[in-house]
Amino acid sequence: MLTMTRILLWVAGSCLVTEMLGYWLHRLLHSGWIGILSRSHMMHHLAIYGPLQNQRSEKYKDATDDRMALGNVGLEWLIPAAFLLISALVAYHLLHVRLAYQAVSLGASLIWGFLMFSYLHDVMHVEGFWMEKSRWLRGWFTSARTLHDIHHQVINRKGFMDKNFGIGFFFFDRLFGTLCQTSQSTDRVAYERALTRFKAILR
Repeated sequence: MLTMTRILLWVAGSCLVTEMLGYWLHRLLHSGWIGILSRSHMMHHLAIYGPLQNQRSEKYKDATDDRMALGNVGLEWLIPAAFLLISALVAYHLLHVRLAYQAVSLGASLIWGFLMFSYLHDVMHVEGFWMEKSRWLRGWFTSARTLHDIHHQVINRKGFMDKNFGIGFFFFDRLFGTLCQTSQSTDRVAYERALTRFKAILR
């Protein structure tokens, strides 16, 4: 029999794991290790909402245009997500997790992943989005958006954007030492190195 306490624990645990996996996947996309995965993401970071460009637009500019995608979610997210979902199903089967809890867990993970790493991310680049005017959400949203702006601006001398990989929440950035709370101008030398490093990916 399902209990509300267990359901809530499964939901909370699944959202936390999804947040952590999203953090590490975001770091992977910035590494350039797997070009096909980094391509759309670095297009977003260096060509569409680049460090020297305005981070807001009237409508979100989608980096997946003319590329394979599900809606506006590109292959760089879909391929790893599919692998992780299959791995979770195998683990649940081996651990004899009840189907009802599997459904709760996978449902919570999919919803959280979409809300944080697709929907919330995209609207941070939209001018006048309703959350910035909401009495209840304005403080959190504007703070998270500021940290995301820093993620787009800060480039190290090796040409990597290596700060603030969270989207709405940044506790894994705190945990793994990638949090930056101070806005700063983009280092032009570092920016040129980023363009050079990802030149092949941006074609």
